[in-house]
Amino acid sequence: MNQPLKPIVLPENFNYIAAFLSFACTLRCSYCINHHGGDLVKKRWMSGEDWVRGLNRLVTHGIPITLQGGEPTVHKHFYDIMQGLDPEIPVDILTNLEVEADEFMRSVPPQRIKREAPYASIRVSYHRGQQDAMELLKRVRYFLDKGYHIGVWAVDHPEYMEETRRAQKQAQDMGIDFRLKEFLGPYNGQNYGTMRYPEAVNAGSLRHCECRTTELLIDPAGYIFRCHSDLYANRFSIGHLLDQEPPKLLGQWVACAVYGKCNSCDIKVKNNRFQEYGHSSVEIRHIGEPYTENKEHVQEVVNTYGKQ
Repeated sequence: MNQPLKPIVLPENFNYIAAFLSFACTLRCSYCINHHGGDLVKKRWMSGEDWVRGLNRLVTHGIPITLQGGEPTVHKHFYDIMQGLDPEIPVDILTNLEVEADEFMRSVPPQRIKREAPYASIRVSYHRGQQDAMELLKRVRYFLDKGYHIGVWAVDHPEYMEETRRAQKQAQDMGIDFRLKEFLGPYNGQNYGTMRYPEAVNAGSLRHCECRTTELLIDPAGYIFRCHSDLYANRFSIGHLLDQEPPKLLGQWVACAVYGKCNSCDIKVKNNRFQEYGHSSVEIRHIGEPYTENKEHVQEVVNTYGKQ
């Protein structure tokens, strides 16, 4: 019999909880980080039972647990996880919505993922080149008509701005919330994205620093990471979701030796969960002088943004 796990109490200032159920996906986007980041898609998956046991120990202070990936619905126990989570824990889903709609609705009623929030609980990512925009919007409209709190997000890539805005206008005409996400990265000799620490991403050299996060990130095998950079590189896990003792470094200032290889998701300036602009996932201080060359800095761009 499993020993009861001690609660993991999140710091009051935390903003986000991400449970990466899988890095696999039903789509094959050439620009996906999960297919350019080594063996991410080969990571072991925890069982649905273990996910439920681990996530139910979280004391979230009302922060929703966002089930994501890859594509979270490809986990063979996805519906068991949804049904096994404590009803008092709010849940969001980040998905491409390539699901069998009626099966989803039978297993996950709309009231389970509906809450008072300034953004949708089911956040659908539109993947240009892999999905037909109108077909996706029709599917989203079907979910809306069934009472689900659902919206669409798309990356505002500079090459496809006109096309993306056309899809956004179609969505608005259908009564669908369609939001644009800032493109992050280099394109045609220009860097895009509003970064709190611009020299932290894809720099030519590495520096020491201290940083602290406002996020709890859990990989498919259940390991906990402080930032996306550590998670995607599979370095410096601070614990496991099923460890008896809770991780001790959550929300604390921690020494880091890879300033220059940060992930844009961690340092971009964005809205917090209350949709207040000016938030970044990590704070960084005591940035040192360069101590070594970042030999992967060109490859990091490929890993993060895909080949152009």
